[in-house]
Amino acid sequence: MTTDRKAVNKRKVRALLAGGLVLGIGAAVTLAAWTDNVFGDAQFQTGSWNLQGSFDGLTTWGEYQVDASAGHFTFSTGFAALSPGTTVYAPAALRIGPAASTLGATVQLLGATGGDAVLKPALRYSVYRNVPSATCTAAGIGSGIAWVGTTASPVALTAGSGSDVTLAGGAAGPGTPVELCFAVTLPAGVDPSIVSGQDTGRLLWQFTGQSTP
Repeated sequence: MTTDRKAVNKRKVRALLAGGLVLGIGAAVTLAAWTDNVFGDAQFQTGSWNLQGSFDGLTTWGEYQVDASAGHFTFSTGFAALSPGTTVYAPAALRIGPAASTLGATVQLLGATGGDAVLKPALRYSVYRNVPSATCTAAGIGSGIAWVGTTASPVALTAGSGSDVTLAGGAAGPGTPVELCFAVTLPAGVDPSIVSGQDTGRLLWQFTGQSTP
């Protein structure tokens, strides 16, 4: 009898242990969580925007971003032998390009830097916009819009523009150029004994642009 009771008790213990194991596994499964992942990526790139200039009637365009590689104005005959009352003319142009750009620009002209202390202060200039290079002459400059000074009231070479020139970007290539005409004058009333035989040396104008939507 005693032996049978012990055997029964052992069977009960084994059954309880087995049940505990089952319950333990069930609890572990209940506590486990599902895991999964979602990834997203992206890549960013800047748009094209670049200010270019031309100094030969829209034939050649360049960056001319530093003074060491500045574009060269081509003034009309007489720029190297000015006399009182003489005015010489040179075309220039600005655009956004060469690649297409959704951005335009506003551009200011800074006054000329460099040059000598004798002839440079005596010279005066004006700049007109919307003047085709072929008509950047005494007869044609008046067809444009005065941007710096006027032909009747030119200003010192050190004066810059008081307003901006607006450039539009191009949807499929370079934007439409804005053509400019520079007129530099040695005034009629200048004292020839002071300026005769003088040379300004290198003068540098800077166009500075800021992008616009």
